[in-house]
Amino acid sequence: MTTIITTTQKKPCFKCDKGGGVFTCDGCQQSFCRKHSDEHRQELAVQMDTIGQECDALQRDINKNTDINSFLSHIDEWEQESIDRIQQAAHQARVDLNELFKKSREKMTTIVAQLTNELQFSRTSENYTELDFKKWTVQLNELRHDLEQSISTCPFDNNDQNSIIHLIKVKIPRELCPWTEPIRTFNQNPILINHEKFNKKDQQIALSENDLTATYFGDDLHRSVNVFGFHQYLNGTHHIRFQIKKKANETFFIGIVTYSQMDPSSVFFTTAINGWWLDSYWISNGRSRGKQCMSDILEGDEIILTLDCNQRRIYLAHPRTKTLLQIRIDDKKCPLPWKIVVGLGGIGNCIRIIN
Repeated sequence: MTTIITTTQKKPCFKCDKGGGVFTCDGCQQSFCRKHSDEHRQELAVQMDTIGQECDALQRDINKNTDINSFLSHIDEWEQESIDRIQQAAHQARVDLNELFKKSREKMTTIVAQLTNELQFSRTSENYTELDFKKWTVQLNELRHDLEQSISTCPFDNNDQNSIIHLIKVKIPRELCPWTEPIRTFNQNPILINHEKFNKKDQQIALSENDLTATYFGDDLHRSVNVFGFHQYLNGTHHIRFQIKKKANETFFIGIVTYSQMDPSSVFFTTAINGWWLDSYWISNGRSRGKQCMSDILEGDEIILTLDCNQRRIYLAHPRTKTLLQIRIDDKKCPLPWKIVVGLGGIGNCIRIIN
């Protein structure tokens, strides 16, 4: 019986490729001779030292970057800015609240005074019936309800309920917003809305649509051409609505003059003229004043002129931009009754009265 002896062939050294490898590294799975196995261990030791040094460097960077002073400073700035905004909001809320209650009282006082005058007149003239009693009772109940609502209703508005800090502000009711005053009065007193139309005019103005539309045509006079309204206004509050039909390069004038003024061409030479050049300035007692105008007037826009004869004031409202202007009238220079006057600044300008 013959016995066959087999020998296992050893892997050569990974470094020198000579001799048999006597050491196999579990990490890289390579075989090394005696000499190079020692060198491989030294290489691993160097790599270990390198990783240890990187770990130490990282710890030093962590220690160095733990200074939070800069972040704390940022929080301090945010805190102060928030306090400033809160103080500003609180100050504005106090101002708005005082103004809200002032306007509310003025509104109620004016309405009650009008009702009181009506009662006194009816009592003196002995001109009243059960229907008047019913109307006055309804008015008094409505006023009482408005008064109680103004006292009990919270006027505050927190603008962002999802925010940690709610900036308080006062809610101004729509009926007390200044620019809506002519429209609000318009709705309350329809009897005082006159069916106005144009009347006496410069020759360069053409009237159409039953004298409701005025257009500047013909030769350029290098000045505005003007037209008066038909009605005279002695007392009460009246509203005249205009629509800008066509706007040339020049603007429009809308205002009043005393009813005795007869010549449209010389109206701007009298102290009785009051009103506004829409894109420019305002005129009081015949004199040009500072800039108080309506910018961004477009074709198709509606303009509302309000004449408050009792308070000697006129208002001009531009609903699209929510703009309201007013002028106090000196009745010594512009005595009642009044009439409206419209000036067309350039050829092609066209304006219409809306009834």
